Amino acid sequence: MSCKIHAENSDSIIERCWPAGVKKTHQRIDIFLILYHADEPLSAADIFDKLNMTAPKEKYAFSTVYRNLLAFEKVGIVTKTTLSTEDNAVYELKKSSHKHYAVCTKCHKKIPIKTCPLHDISAAVKDSLPDFEITGHQLEILGICNDCKNK
Repeated sequence: MSCKIHAENSDSIIERCWPAGVKKTHQRIDIFLILYHADEPLSAADIFDKLNMTAPKEKYAFSTVYRNLLAFEKVGIVTKTTLSTEDNAVYELKKSSHKHYAVCTKCHKKIPIKTCPLHDISAAVKDSLPDFEITGHQLEILGICNDCKNK
């Protein structure tokens, strides 16, 4: 999915970024938009809470959120990751490139790393393991954010 973030309304986001072949339901659209606007990966519980705060008339079941996240993962529009600082998996939309995060071990804030430091390592692994096909990688850097350091 190649969908860059722009300041625009929800309808144009859906029109420009909705993946082909994925059925549009109002629940899926709401979940998609929350992920689209998220600054960091979100757990299913985070998404559930945001849905119920932003659409109080439309009560969402947690199972609906989870089922739609699984459907999004199955068609390849979200990335599911389990960070060492989280008890549950977190999800984010696959946009133009993947991301890695520095994670604060005190407040669990996730700070995106601007570039992927693993491209060179992946090439070295590929050279040293010619019978192994690399299909992806994960990296998280653990530490303490400035806000927590200054408390």
